[in-house]
Amino acid sequence: MENAIQAAKKARFSDALDGVTLYSRFFVKTAIRPVAVLEVVGYMGATIGVFYWINPQDPLLLMLTFPWIWLVATALALRYGALMGVLAGLMIVLAWEILYRGYQGNGALGFPVMFMSGGLVQVILAGHVRDVWSNLSVRANGINGYLNDHLASLTTAHYLLRVSHDRLERDLFTRPATLRSALEHMREITALSTASEEPHSPFKGAQAALDLISMICQLGSATLYSVASNGQVVDVSYAGVGTPIPLNQEDPVLKDCLARQSLSHLKAVDAEKLGSYYVAAPIVQVTGELIGVLLVHQIHFMALNHDNMQLMRVLLDYYGDGLAEYQLVGQVHRLMPQCPYGFAAEVERISHLKKLYDIESSLVALSFPRSGPGDLQFQQVIRQLRSLDMLWTDQNDERQFALFLMPLTEGDGVLGYMNRVEAGLKQTFQTTLAEAKIRFYSISVKARNAEMDLKTIYDQVRAP
Repeated sequence: MENAIQAAKKARFSDALDGVTLYSRFFVKTAIRPVAVLEVVGYMGATIGVFYWINPQDPLLLMLTFPWIWLVATALALRYGALMGVLAGLMIVLAWEILYRGYQGNGALGFPVMFMSGGLVQVILAGHVRDVWSNLSVRANGINGYLNDHLASLTTAHYLLRVSHDRLERDLFTRPATLRSALEHMREITALSTASEEPHSPFKGAQAALDLISMICQLGSATLYSVASNGQVVDVSYAGVGTPIPLNQEDPVLKDCLARQSLSHLKAVDAEKLGSYYVAAPIVQVTGELIGVLLVHQIHFMALNHDNMQLMRVLLDYYGDGLAEYQLVGQVHRLMPQCPYGFAAEVERISHLKKLYDIESSLVALSFPRSGPGDLQFQQVIRQLRSLDMLWTDQNDERQFALFLMPLTEGDGVLGYMNRVEAGLKQTFQTTLAEAKIRFYSISVKARNAEMDLKTIYDQVRAP
């Protein structure tokens, strides 16, 4: 029993410094820009020139009680980092060799060892502090950016929930589908392309998506076009419902939509006469790129209202975001087709965050026995899901599994989470992980091939 407990505790630890060299543990990664080298050389040269103009006999001001020349080098180190500070210090040493020993011809003049060594130590320390805080600032900005994205997704989800509730109250007897089911269908449309589509089509499932939008938003006739990088609509229809009409590039509703990259309709445009389109709705990806536009030339009279226009925009934005995620999620689905769409998309986002900012995240898997106590323990762990984490559950005839994606969580965070899980089991069931035969696995999400990490831990947790 003791051996099993020790083995379970040992399995919780992961190498937090995996792939990190000894040099990287003590020194900060720095990048030298050519412009910074030129600026340091220019600033130091100008400073030495000014000091020489002030006192030609002592151009480095060695005779003064305060080392003014090192103040300039320290300021450059704080701005550009330790390496640029060392470059500034070497220029001071070179200036002494030229102006004091070489130029003045005073071969007997002793080299000011303490003056030079103390200044170099000062600029190295100041530059190292700058490098450390610069990297910490970049890391903090990366974390804050991810949290802002998560907050934006929660805000969108809250808005979708409110719109869904309002529309269900008004259209319960006339609407064939709810907003939630529409979003689920839209997700399936963007995740799976039919065999009849072109393999390189920029709009996967465009016809199915337009059919769904036209049914929910009560569109009589509409056409989907792509938008080129120069902002012009390409006269090629990718999907359509109802009776098609020729593309009118001069329509005021279309022009207003392209200019603002926002949904436009007749009530929002001061047009002298009725144009070709009642509504023009853009398709904008999460990166802000305008890739397409939906032109509506027939719509139910009662459907031309603010709420219906907002719903159309939400569905189109959701479709556009799905197109951007399709390639990334497809990498996971080609390897693991059973993986939920949202879980696969979040794995790729976390991997991208690791690649950009070197922010650690983890995948954790728990395997529970299929029994009365095991089912209760499984449900308790599921209820302890943290706000940022994502969950994927699976099972077979003998065991049930829970896979957790933990953003911004390193090895210590995983260990702390498992300690809380075990404490909850002791408090509720008077047992431990080892005694309950609960197996635990964890792995860090890497910057590349995150789908392989997911496949590895999935195979481990399902192994007999």
